[in-house]
Amino acid sequence: MTRPSPIPSAGFTLIELLCVLAMVGVLSAIAMPVYQQAQSRSQRQLAKVALVKSAQWLEQAAMAKGSYPAELPESVWRTPEFTYRLSMVSQAQSYVLTATPLLRQKQDDCGALTLDQTGQRGAQGDVPSCWSK
Repeated sequence: MTRPSPIPSAGFTLIELLCVLAMVGVLSAIAMPVYQQAQSRSQRQLAKVALVKSAQWLEQAAMAKGSYPAELPESVWRTPEFTYRLSMVSQAQSYVLTATPLLRQKQDDCGALTLDQTGQRGAQGDVPSCWSK
């Protein structure tokens, strides 16, 4: 009497599934901080663009009126999903624009970014690295 050969099982073993789960966990542990850093740099770049764009608008307004305006219209700097609050301190012949981080962006090492009428850039962190990245 011959025995029928065993039918190979179709599917995955528990060990194979656990190995795949472990690999997914390791990959996500590596990828998540990199993704968050990229998001933070992207938001910082948006803040720098908003500061420069606002400074250009202020310079044009000053050329037309002879002095810097007291207020900056939100339409000049506002973009969707902007995680900075832009503020301005203005006098007749000078201004300082500040982009203060909000929400998750508060964890950024650069902190608040500043720009004044002379083009002087500032940051709470390392100024050259915050403005060059």
